[in-house]
Amino acid sequence: MNTARTDTNNRRQTAFRLDKELLYYLTLKAKSQGKTLNAFVEDTLRREVQDIFDSWPKIKGPIEISPEVERMSMNLSFTPKQIAADDRLAYLLSK
Repeated sequence: MNTARTDTNNRRQTAFRLDKELLYYLTLKAKSQGKTLNAFVEDTLRREVQDIFDSWPKIKGPIEISPEVERMSMNLSFTPKQIAADDRLAYLLSK
């Protein structure tokens, strides 16, 4: 598992409400490992879902959408940028 993530295009900002005491201990733990709080929380959460994360195929390069899928999409339309940003969507559309 590569936890050194530098691809900022693949990140989404989000917000959580955390118990103050929990936040304090998360911050201490992150500092003890020489990580930012964000990196520590992301690494911890990634470990929790790693089996699911690893099971999704990683699609690289241009995705060709089959004509059958294009016909089925009806009112759904995705830009190439949206498809490139979501490996799961790219995978599903390539089937």
